[in-house]
Amino acid sequence: MLPGIGEMFEIPALTERGPVTILFIEAVPGGELDAFKGVKTESDFQERMLGLIRRYFPDIESRIDQDRFGPADERAILQTAITPVIYRPYTSVNGTLIVGCGDSVFLNDPITGQGCNTASYCAERLAQTLKDYRDLEWDQRIGEEYWSRTRPYVKAVTAWTNAMMGPLPVHIGERLMQAAADQTSADEVARWFEDPLQAYEAFFHHER
Repeated sequence: MLPGIGEMFEIPALTERGPVTILFIEAVPGGELDAFKGVKTESDFQERMLGLIRRYFPDIESRIDQDRFGPADERAILQTAITPVIYRPYTSVNGTLIVGCGDSVFLNDPITGQGCNTASYCAERLAQTLKDYRDLEWDQRIGEEYWSRTRPYVKAVTAWTNAMMGPLPVHIGERLMQAAADQTSADEVARWFEDPLQAYEAFFHHER
């Protein structure tokens, strides 16, 4: 992680061509890792990627076999950008209740990897809400109830994700440094991604 700039994930994967390592960069727009605009060819992409790795990720560079490094095939390069946005997850059209789950209504930056967690959490709450109110007319009130059940979780995930996009609080930096040397602390940090409410507490209510 490079606070204020972005981060890189190193992801092992299995393809039709065999095992590969995916180098996944999440860059803050306009920052130093946001370096691939206008890159059209595999050779330019490879050169740009190696330059970033040498400058910002020396541990990864030390494991690269220079003779084998490069895209696995012509479809191995993907670039995209998103604008995070949180919508109220319900509306009414001609008297019919419309509700949403997942990225269609709760689109956070992927830096914390919470897309699936948030989607599944909200789907469970929606299913339970509809079950609880199955004998009533499904109107705006049901949408409001669903939103009230999901809002605390969505707000916590969003606040944590946004905090990860900027300079980290001092106490979080200290926790991460401790986790690098202590397995118990590392396990606690890993659980943030399993239960983002723990991450929210760690970031914003650490004095407890």
